[in-house]
Amino acid sequence: MRTAAFLILVCMVAGTQPASAKIVKTKRFRELALVVGSGIEYQSDSDQTEYGYPFLLEYGPSDALKITLEPSYVSLRDKNVGRTVQGLGDFETTLAWEFLRARRNRPALAVEGIVKWPTAKHDEIGTGKTDYSLGGIVSKEFVRMDLDLEAVYTFVGSPAGASLQNTFETSLAAEWHLSSFFDIEAEALTSVGTGRTHGQSGIGGFGGLGASEQGGRESEGTLGLAEHLSDHLKLEEGFIYKSDGTWQAVAAWELDFAEP
Repeated sequence: MRTAAFLILVCMVAGTQPASAKIVKTKRFRELALVVGSGIEYQSDSDQTEYGYPFLLEYGPSDALKITLEPSYVSLRDKNVGRTVQGLGDFETTLAWEFLRARRNRPALAVEGIVKWPTAKHDEIGTGKTDYSLGGIVSKEFVRMDLDLEAVYTFVGSPAGASLQNTFETSLAAEWHLSSFFDIEAEALTSVGTGRTHGQSGIGGFGGLGASEQGGRESEGTLGLAEHLSDHLKLEEGFIYKSDGTWQAVAAWELDFAEP
């Protein structure tokens, strides 16, 4: 309990763009698990080109508690003026607690709290305000497939001169285990509101670097492939297609120090 309390304190006072070095954010609770990873994301349209370099540190001090730290580095190039902005993005910390373990005839249930710390130094990358999110997760592991259903409500901090709405987001993620080497990963996500959503499907989620000014309902779908090079090392690559017609290419690696 002392270790858990210390890590929770670190999670709350650490101070850097939400980015998950995973194609699909499935939740797995394993005793004393340690996972590190990073990746690259790319998107380009008629106005700008963006590269994101997310990093992941995930630690489970017990079989029911998981703490995640997600910093990133972002590079934006405005094609119209030829200007490039780059630097650290916002830093996202997550504390998840699985309060009901899965059984043969029931799924696992968990709750999570997320804080997005405004560590980005450029307005083009972050809003300069702190976001707070609360969510719930329903997950079930089958013989050949894992499913996660997640709902997250985010209290969005609005910068000066903007009035951003809070966001509500739901997502369904799945992993199909084709073999001991290959997995197919997929996720469908829908969000409502003008603030930045939490559950960016890609490695940090392109377009989640700041906040959306358009509002309304937005959706995106992710399809990727994972290769298990060993019991501990996994590579992932895939594409994200969004309802506004944009797409994102993502790739990541993940090193899991837990026992196989």
